[in-house]
Amino acid sequence: MVPGGAEGRRVNRPAQAFEAVPPWRRIVVASLRAAYAWSKRHEHAKAMREVSRMTGVVMAVHGPGRGPVTPRDLATALHLPLGELPALADCPEPEAAAVVLLRGDELTGEAYDLACEYAAPLGAAIDHEQWLPTWTRMRSEQIRQESYAAMTATGRQDDYVRSRRFLIEHPAGNHDDLMDARSVSGAALAPFGYSQIPAEQLHQPAGGPAWWFPCPTCRWPMAVTGDLVRCRYRPHVAAYRVRQGRSAGHRPVLSRIDAGPAAKTPVPQPAAGGRCVDPGVWRFVVVPGIAELRLFRALDRPGISVELWPELDDYDLHVRVGSTEYRADLKEYQSVGRLVDHLKTTLPDAEVVLPTTHEYQLETLRRAVPRSVVITTEKRFRNRVLRQLKEKS
Repeated sequence: MVPGGAEGRRVNRPAQAFEAVPPWRRIVVASLRAAYAWSKRHEHAKAMREVSRMTGVVMAVHGPGRGPVTPRDLATALHLPLGELPALADCPEPEAAAVVLLRGDELTGEAYDLACEYAAPLGAAIDHEQWLPTWTRMRSEQIRQESYAAMTATGRQDDYVRSRRFLIEHPAGNHDDLMDARSVSGAALAPFGYSQIPAEQLHQPAGGPAWWFPCPTCRWPMAVTGDLVRCRYRPHVAAYRVRQGRSAGHRPVLSRIDAGPAAKTPVPQPAAGGRCVDPGVWRFVVVPGIAELRLFRALDRPGISVELWPELDDYDLHVRVGSTEYRADLKEYQSVGRLVDHLKTTLPDAEVVLPTTHEYQLETLRRAVPRSVVITTEKRFRNRVLRQLKEKS
């Protein structure tokens, strides 16, 4: 999956024009931006101005006499499923229509989960708001392309693989440690570099230093809401309660509270000196890269030749067992409708492989896409290659 599912090097699309964005999607994007701004209205001077601007976008799509007409009306509506907005009554994306963006004054986990997949431009004047996170104002393809450009600057395959692996394996950490590791590896920095960990991803105990908690799956700082700690990417299911350590200066303690698969409890990290990659880079490079590297490591054994992101990322894995070759292109979309649209318009150069967290999409995809598109799951692909190795031996 090239810097995301829009196939980096293979796609060189012009920026999507404002007029070309479907009306329902404009409402989803504007609602997301309004919800984020509303959640920051006590912290950022421009937040209410952004809510007002997004109210204008929503009103323009609805037309006179329909939908929210004031910023507060819009904020109230965003505490309900988006599909209850009149213009989204027939939304073709049920995942988007079901999302509630705000609970109280907080952006919901579901909002973060789908936000990047629905990001779209709303016009040059509207989009130019640098205080907003990239995932609220930039298309996913744009984030991917910027990541790809940084990692392919030299044009050498080894440099690209080295940089991309570094980014996936080091999405956060202590600034000095990250810079030392980058210097040793020779990796190119991610777009936007590393920045301070946002306040909503920090635990700040009274009278003591702040801490952050790396997700046990992707290692990016988990979101902290009160005493609840969990990764913003829902398929990374581990959730925890945090409580004070023995004293204000000691590390806090995490206790697992969900019934998901076993995972090593994260070690709290001091916020002082902590840095992480941009949220858009995390969502569209780091998150899919977890599955890509997992499959690579499972197949990287004697008798199997495995290449990551061949030809500067034509697809994800090229696998050879004797004279038999396999090509895998992992696809990790939360919205199965968006993945169907993508596969209908951009035929893959390899077998489509669904990560273990997305195996449930298999039959829906097989029914919806052309028969020429071969779709399988990570487990089935891995087992097929290993069977071939056993037979060859």
